[in-house]
Amino acid sequence: MWEKILHPFVLAIAWVWAKIHDLLTVVGFGEGAGIAWVLSIVLLTLLVRALILPLFLRQIRSTRGMAAIQPEMQKIQAKYKGKTDTLSRQRMAEETQALYKKHGTTPYASCLPLLVQMPILFALYRAIYAVKPLMEGTYTVGGDAYESLGPITRAVAQEIDASTVLGVPLSHTISTGGDGTTGTVAFVVMIVIMVVVQFLSIRLSMTKNMAAQQDPNNPMVRSQKTMMYMMPLMYIFTGAVFQMGLLVYMVTTTFWSWGQQIWTVRFMPTPGSPAYAELLEKRERGYKEWAKPFFADYDRQRAEAEAQASTSDDREAEVAGLDERTLAEARAKAKAQHVNGDFPEEMTTSARVSVYRNLSLQEWTTLPDEQWMRGVKRATEKVEDRRAQQQVRRQQPRRQSHEERRQASERAEEERRLQEARAARKAAAKPQKKLSEEEIQRRREERRRQRRQGRQGRTSGK
Repeated sequence: MWEKILHPFVLAIAWVWAKIHDLLTVVGFGEGAGIAWVLSIVLLTLLVRALILPLFLRQIRSTRGMAAIQPEMQKIQAKYKGKTDTLSRQRMAEETQALYKKHGTTPYASCLPLLVQMPILFALYRAIYAVKPLMEGTYTVGGDAYESLGPITRAVAQEIDASTVLGVPLSHTISTGGDGTTGTVAFVVMIVIMVVVQFLSIRLSMTKNMAAQQDPNNPMVRSQKTMMYMMPLMYIFTGAVFQMGLLVYMVTTTFWSWGQQIWTVRFMPTPGSPAYAELLEKRERGYKEWAKPFFADYDRQRAEAEAQASTSDDREAEVAGLDERTLAEARAKAKAQHVNGDFPEEMTTSARVSVYRNLSLQEWTTLPDEQWMRGVKRATEKVEDRRAQQQVRRQQPRRQSHEERRQASERAEEERRLQEARAARKAAAKPQKKLSEEEIQRRREERRRQRRQGRQGRTSGK
């Protein structure tokens, strides 16, 4: 099952291998058996490793990100140590996921590139290993017989097998026999080179690119130390069954891995490791050599611009122009120390200049790389959030005061209407002034006179 899944990858590798050989014959190497097939194995290995290099870099970045959050991760683990209830485990998981999201990394991000690489590397191994069974006519995939592997037919496989390294055919092993003392020495030399280079690669990683562990009994430390000695020792014994063609591949890929490890230690070391401290000190020293006098001159120019400006608008314009020029020059100079300049868009020019300036004055605790820039962006987001909250708080009293004035006006109007209504009711309920007897009698006589006049008017009308 696994062989059938892997077979398309093996077939693709075989086509690339054949094309590399054809290219070598075009540039002057002989056709048929010969050094061209040996060099094609080397070039095929280098090409495949170069193609998966972006995956390797992504894996390294993810590993560095996980290493950077270990102190915070340990605090979370210590916080919930010994708590096995469901609620505590859920809260621990939530805090852990929030930490991953904050730093933009996950433990799976470092594993995924490795998983993608594995089928390609296995396919490369299987393509070279298939030469001998193809030559013998016994090549099978998942139990099914195949006469060829893409362009590698039985005749081509015989050409590859006839190609030699120090007189040893590419399909022979150290136990095959018939290669004499020279052949045995060739195998031993190849195996020793492979083992020594792999040991140096692992040792370099152990001594330079691992964060210091407080506990010498840490399982990771013990496993790394065991691997440093067991892996080379394992190849001493398994190398006896490797074909010479596979040894050429193994030696080439081991040298590539060693060079890859040297590059990683120099340019992308693990945070907290000795290599990281060395790189931090080197870049900090190189940055401050030019940055201190550069920003001292910037401070002087800014003070002069502010002093000479006649108005506040002129001062702001002069300072803004100076900041633009300073930022462009500082960004260009800082590239030599690999200072990440991918600032958030909402960050002002003056704030960006301040970041470069602070790097020249403060002691560095971390490399100004992608991880550092994520911290800058988080800090900028917090500043913007605080500003927004302050703006809301400043505007809130004004909105409340306006609302209160409106409500107070409505209350005053309502109070005025109530007072008027109370006054009207009071006036209506006010008792009449008491009349004297003479006034009462006079009013009676007046009413009687009016009635008589009314009757007389009606009689005369008739």
